[in-house]
Amino acid sequence: MAAFAVTWSDQFGGGGGVPGGLEQVPGTVVVQAGNHAAHCTATYKANHQHVRVHLADLSQVVPSAWPRTHALWSSPECTHHTVAQGQPRLQGEFVDGLFSTTGADETAIRSRATMHCVPRFAEFHQYLFIVVENVVEARLWGPKHNKGAAFNAWLAQLRAWGYRHRIVYANSAHAAAYGPAAHTSRDRMYVVLWHESVGRTPNFDKWMRPLVVCARHGKVQALQSWKLTDSCSPQRPWGKYISQYTWRCPHKACATVDLEPYALRPIAEVLDFSNPGPLIGDRYLRPHNANTWRKIQDGHLKYGGAPFIAELRGGGSTHRPTSRPLSTLTAGGNHHLWVSGTAADVRDRHARLVTIDERKVAMTFPADYELIATAEKKQDRDKQLISMVGNAVTGNIARDLGAMAFEFITGQELEPLGLAA
Repeated sequence: MAAFAVTWSDQFGGGGGVPGGLEQVPGTVVVQAGNHAAHCTATYKANHQHVRVHLADLSQVVPSAWPRTHALWSSPECTHHTVAQGQPRLQGEFVDGLFSTTGADETAIRSRATMHCVPRFAEFHQYLFIVVENVVEARLWGPKHNKGAAFNAWLAQLRAWGYRHRIVYANSAHAAAYGPAAHTSRDRMYVVLWHESVGRTPNFDKWMRPLVVCARHGKVQALQSWKLTDSCSPQRPWGKYISQYTWRCPHKACATVDLEPYALRPIAEVLDFSNPGPLIGDRYLRPHNANTWRKIQDGHLKYGGAPFIAELRGGGSTHRPTSRPLSTLTAGGNHHLWVSGTAADVRDRHARLVTIDERKVAMTFPADYELIATAEKKQDRDKQLISMVGNAVTGNIARDLGAMAFEFITGQELEPLGLAA
């Protein structure tokens, strides 16, 4: 155990994914957490009994009510920064005047305003290190005619209180510097801020560059290679893996070859093979299952009878083999159908949805992690559990950023266990 204890506060802590990651770093402890959802705080308390957890609207909490800690992790609401049903979220502008019915509603504006909890708490507590996690689209926070303006103003508030920053765009399936990666792909933006009074800069290269295997140079730490698109460029990086960036060997001779991170983990490691589900022919040949049936047939032909995941709502593809990480788990529903069995006729194979417990483990929660729902009806309880897992921070990315924070705050070196593997 490290001699120096690094203490953290956790804003919008959900069901407790952050402490599960941060506390894998020796000498690190989460002491305070808060969230506005009763089922999330109940889950957090049940699994992290040493943390002081508050059920509260954090926008109404006075910062002095929280104890002073070295660092802050904040995951403000992301729902109203994302694309909804194929349409971009409105950003608060009312095009026909103040009392117009066009423009964003108050709920959306208040949701995005949770970002302001960060500078408000930072002003009082003067944290040495801050991580703000959100969807990548949060970087574009602002009106349509000036995308990103509200985000830039938010950053300016933090600069006023002595913070420098770097924005990290990372996928949880690649984060393996201090341990294993997640079993699921999850692109997020992490705004990493550090107080200039410490007098040093976090070591991003050590902790945020995954290993790749280059044909010429073997196992090396990759460089993030940004594409030139309408939304990003090497000069203004922004976005998601594959869509906006790839990983490449750092040597110039190999700098044009895209490489996959070495850390990728198959979702097959998570699935319960003792529960294959019903026969496909008994369940998925009905008229209302036509789209699902098409994806099952396509996957059956594509993978030659090997097990695969049919993605019932997007996910960047229609199916993928179980030798790959799961596509992104969301809070909006359970849309990953596992197809197993070896029968030549697809109708004689088995299929079922990936369970909540399997989704939980894919998101790096321990298998015995207790998820608590508070709704009265079973259907609503299931929605709460799916939402809680889908909104979670994967513990492995919190762990790696926590290791970087520990080094920065204490000045003590940590061995990057995952990179040494």
